[in-house]
Amino acid sequence: MISGKIVSDSTNTPVAARLFTHSGYQTATNAAGNFNIQVKGVGDTIKVFAIGYKTLIFPVKLPVQKYIVIRLETASVNLKEVTIKAERNHQKDSIDHRAEYSKVFNYQPAKLKDAFVAPPSNVPFTFVSIDLLRVISALTRNSDPKYKLQKVLLRDEQGDYIATRFNRGLVSRVTGLKGDSLQTYMDKYYPTLDWVKKASDYDILLYIKSKATEFRKAN
Repeated sequence: MISGKIVSDSTNTPVAARLFTHSGYQTATNAAGNFNIQVKGVGDTIKVFAIGYKTLIFPVKLPVQKYIVIRLETASVNLKEVTIKAERNHQKDSIDHRAEYSKVFNYQPAKLKDAFVAPPSNVPFTFVSIDLLRVISALTRNSDPKYKLQKVLLRDEQGDYIATRFNRGLVSRVTGLKGDSLQTYMDKYYPTLDWVKKASDYDILLYIKSKATEFRKAN
């Protein structure tokens, strides 16, 4: 029976590992990296497996060791280079979003003019009547939860569209700005939706470059 401990060669900390002998015995380390394993004798070998470390084969020598410390070398992992390209279809996203929240997008808040009801044409000497509930709804529509949600969804949809054409990645590539400087630039020169809709890709690039020159002069 051989006792011992398995540690990392670089940090000297305990390593969780499994041990197998050529003669067919096996065991695992405890939380402290200690183990006990039976061997056949001199000439037997102990193979050690641990995640993140190189597999080690330890020969049992003469005289048979009673306590050993096995140091494992960290295994380097070589990963192939991967290029990740995210593509979003803003038009499809917008259609899907509007379908999901169709009731909110199609919601029409009460208008003040709808409160005035014209009299029937066949009834003489009658006057225009006023629907008080519609008047109240029209005057308080800004506090209507559906109206508020509709405004939020429209604002988010517009922001998503602008971000497809004017975003941190594009601005950073064109201007070389990063970190706080990039964020300050984005906050200061964020374009309006109407302008972005009319602008070509070339117009947006010119805008980014000209504003970068202005930004650097000011800072």
